[in-house]
Amino acid sequence: MTAFMPVTLRFCDSRTMLVGSVAEAADALRQQWPDKTAPGYVEAARLVALAVDGTCSQRIAFDALTRAAGQQNILVARPRSRAHAWLDAVVQ
Repeated sequence: MTAFMPVTLRFCDSRTMLVGSVAEAADALRQQWPDKTAPGYVEAARLVALAVDGTCSQRIAFDALTRAAGQQNILVARPRSRAHAWLDAVVQ
């Protein structure tokens, strides 16, 4: 089981990767991104490295990765499942 709700990234070489933990996030940051000098990428790389070391919240690091991926348009959008819709309805 993954630590977070997994996200799919599609890199410049058209390979995809399912990322659901900080360890997988660190691996994803080593792949081909459109711009590894972008501020969002640099911040995500810094926070993921700190999370791997245990000095940063894993949630903050994972959120930074997904934000950076969204900024660079490599985050693959997935439709929400019926289970998500059902859980949302229960919570409200």
